[in-house]
Amino acid sequence: MRTGPDYIQFYPTLRCNRACDFCFNQSMPFMEDMALSDFMKMLEFLERSSVKILDVIGGEPTMHPDIITFIGKARDRRLSVNISSNGSNLAVLGEIMKTGEAVTAGISINDRETLEQVRYFIQTYKPVVKTVYSPGIDRGMIEEILSLQPKKFYLIYRDALDEHGLHGTVPFSRFKAAVEQRFTPHQAGMVYCSGFLPDIEHYPELARARCPAGTTKLGVMPDGSVYPCNLFFGKKEFLLGNILTDSFTSIWNHGRLKFFRTASGNVCPRKSCVLHAKCHGGCPAHSLFITGDLAAPDPRCNHR
Repeated sequence: MRTGPDYIQFYPTLRCNRACDFCFNQSMPFMEDMALSDFMKMLEFLERSSVKILDVIGGEPTMHPDIITFIGKARDRRLSVNISSNGSNLAVLGEIMKTGEAVTAGISINDRETLEQVRYFIQTYKPVVKTVYSPGIDRGMIEEILSLQPKKFYLIYRDALDEHGLHGTVPFSRFKAAVEQRFTPHQAGMVYCSGFLPDIEHYPELARARCPAGTTKLGVMPDGSVYPCNLFFGKKEFLLGNILTDSFTSIWNHGRLKFFRTASGNVCPRKSCVLHAKCHGGCPAHSLFITGDLAAPDPRCNHR
């Protein structure tokens, strides 16, 4: 029986200097950045828990004035740190890249303008690079990114948390097949919710879970509020408590997590899909936000 997650999806800030059309954070309400004193309180909890990795996302995390200090303090507590950035603040990213092998920085590149801005940085520092997949993806841009030899390159399965977003995505099986047909595993990895295909190689317990939320991960907002994963941020009915003021036992044993921890079979109607027998039905957050039903199959696979 697990007593805590392996990693925390942490937003130090909700601020961002870009407005990407595929971003799931656009409707977030204003919230102050997490203060350094509160971050230290959070680290005290994490040090006593099973958490091994701090996954720093946002918002654009390099906009937080204390982000380098945050990372240093996390490393002092022997946490591994992943940080995802839009690449707009290369000076800060460069400092982060110098903090050691236990810190992994990733840059999101989804247009050629960004690629030109970060080209030299990739050649010099070899960060991880990620690109959101779309049916009309610029293959030439991808080839240029690969030629720069980043540490790793990933294609991300695109989120769609409203009806409009569905037009820019494809069923998960098509995404997976397209990446595997166009790229070798050495060239490109894939990023997607384990609610589709559970990552049982690294987390065997996910074979019995609907998705990773509340089993291998939790999400923490800048005010310390805790949710099953970052896609539920700001949804009051999924608030599990506050990491700065509530006991972790009450957060971890919250009744809202029962659904995510139970795999009841794939209810997706696309039974001809080659992945149907292995799939857990996709991401519950997408199902809830578009269909109103947390237990519905992922709408990205079933929209017309």
